[in-house]
Amino acid sequence: MLSRLVSSRSYSAAAAARSSFVAPVEEKVSRLNNGITVSSIDSKGPVSQYVIAYRAGTRFEQADEAGLVHHLRNAIGTDSKNYLGVKLLWQTGSIGGNLTASSTKDLLIVQLTALRNHAPIALSLLGEFSQPALKPWDLEDNVHRLKSSLEVIDPFDSTVELLHKGAFRNGSLGNSNFSPCFKAGKLGFQKLVNFAQSHLVSGEAAVVGINVDHSILLQFASEQSSIPDGRGSAVPASPYIGGDSRQATGTQLAHVAIAGAGVGLNDAKGVAVQQVLAAAIGHGPATAHSPHHGTGVVTGNVLKAANHNPVGIAPINISHSDAGLVGVYLVADGSRIESYVRAAVDGLKKLASEGTSGEALEIAKKKAELDVLIRGEHPSTVAVDRAAQLLASGGVQSATELVQQINGVSSEDLKKAAQKLVSKFSVGAYGFVANVPYADQL
Repeated sequence: MLSRLVSSRSYSAAAAARSSFVAPVEEKVSRLNNGITVSSIDSKGPVSQYVIAYRAGTRFEQADEAGLVHHLRNAIGTDSKNYLGVKLLWQTGSIGGNLTASSTKDLLIVQLTALRNHAPIALSLLGEFSQPALKPWDLEDNVHRLKSSLEVIDPFDSTVELLHKGAFRNGSLGNSNFSPCFKAGKLGFQKLVNFAQSHLVSGEAAVVGINVDHSILLQFASEQSSIPDGRGSAVPASPYIGGDSRQATGTQLAHVAIAGAGVGLNDAKGVAVQQVLAAAIGHGPATAHSPHHGTGVVTGNVLKAANHNPVGIAPINISHSDAGLVGVYLVADGSRIESYVRAAVDGLKKLASEGTSGEALEIAKKKAELDVLIRGEHPSTVAVDRAAQLLASGGVQSATELVQQINGVSSEDLKKAAQKLVSKFSVGAYGFVANVPYADQL
């Protein structure tokens, strides 16, 4: 099934991960003279993942360009400069391919899944898809799809966007991954063309393949003619500031994200520490209707405050190229949410003041390792994570290396990360927000 638009819930992954139990595996990274970075992981599987990612996420939008990347993402699958979109889509279907497009704060990602023996044609199609012609009539025809996508945004995604807006305020990381409703179809096609010409270029691109021979990727990246040569602009800085952003809706549920400053993908050790901190914060039951109530210091505090009333809890662990957020996400009845938020904050402050050690630290580290390895079970996720790392730091941290980093995390490392978290809170709230405390009240 072909999809022209897939909204990614992954706000840039904490690290690329793959299972170390699958062998043989070949990992290679190459940098070409045209600026394209090429990376592959070949475990000899029959189904391949192909990704072209550009350093062209929403943080590169100017103040008057809100929603531009969403419009551009929505144009993936339309005509390219060389072929009609319907022909490209038909050809993709003929090889059993699946096309998706997504974006993060840092990246615009075009991904194609196909059988391994169709690698050359799949890569050629991917190159064409990644360079939409942006014809005015195609953009106009796609407006209704964009508006439809805005109507089905998940409350979690809305809450995390609000968290970013509060945390980074007017900084580039505060730009939403979704177009404002009033901007849908209102951005002139020339703005999209100018943005594409500036950012969808070889010097800002990474080509990643899973279950594909590295030489095939190299041949495509060096000989392709779809991606123009060039370099984009520097990544705009976006320091963490902290604050609030909330949106009231008609639901009785309150979705609340409480977080502090985290680390970016350019800090390998920090990513490992943040992974363990997220595990120490805890989460609710892993399966529906489970008698197990979840683990973690913050989870325990919240469940105690809930006193058997329903509440959802999960850690927030987000790393962009140069900054991040770490904290906790809650969803519960809006009339009860205040006590749960305060209980969660008390748990975070407890981690900052007392840290965690002994058996509790080992449990958190093992949970963090498991999260990394489980993430590596999905080749599509691995491909995107790998592209994110390459375009953030120029290097890739394998699952084995990340697990080694996690094993080396000390109680003091965890305590320092928690202290950084609680030094300045940000709160994003969506739904029934009347009883949600503001950051300066925490």
